[in-house]
Amino acid sequence: MTATTAEQSVNEHGPLRVIAARRGLPNGRALLGAFLVTAAALGTFALATGGDEGPSVAYLVLQGDVPAGGAITLGDVEFVPMELGSSLVSTALTTTAGLDGATALRDLRGGELLSTNDLLAAPAIDGLTIGAVHELTFGVPLDRTPPGLRQGDRVTVLGTTDTQTSVGVEDAVVLSIDTEPGQFGSSGHGVLTLAMDDAETVLALTHLTQTSDITIVRSTRAIDDVYPESTLSAADLGSDLGRGASDDE
Repeated sequence: MTATTAEQSVNEHGPLRVIAARRGLPNGRALLGAFLVTAAALGTFALATGGDEGPSVAYLVLQGDVPAGGAITLGDVEFVPMELGSSLVSTALTTTAGLDGATALRDLRGGELLSTNDLLAAPAIDGLTIGAVHELTFGVPLDRTPPGLRQGDRVTVLGTTDTQTSVGVEDAVVLSIDTEPGQFGSSGHGVLTLAMDDAETVLALTHLTQTSDITIVRSTRAIDDVYPESTLSAADLGSDLGRGASDDE
């Protein structure tokens, strides 16, 4: 019988196993270094991804449909945090300033992001929005317009013909006044823009400015005063009607 030697046993079962001493646990300095490296890596990741807080800017979004020409109120919008591309950030609204009473320039749908390109802001005076109004612009003679008239003043517009002086509008709000001679029409005329909330008054004043000599009266300090409809009294009107009737006879 052939003897089995130790050498044969090793060759038959593969290479020798090497038994080495167990390595010791890392010391405190090594643990601290590993912690700092890990913390730095996490910080870099947070900066790159923006952390877990989500979008930091909220934009205004419509809650319901608004047709073109319709007014937008603060109840129609809500703030929604979101991330936008640079092309949208420049026009997206992040504040409600000037929004209450703004006019939609196209049909807007609920859920849409509000853009300055889609709105005509409500006129404001000294930061105070005056709501949705008609804006009427017409030429005024500077010699019959109070000096120092400014935005926010209240004015009454009078129109005078050969026979009477009529009231076009009372206590209208001045939106702008351009008093530079030669900028509109002949020298000595300016451009006045008023805010009015009644379409019938807009129509009547437009006719008055085209058919009468216009006088602007500042009424800021006399809002409670009420003008008669015209300088043509009821008695004069009655006598005129009487003469007309007698002439017909």
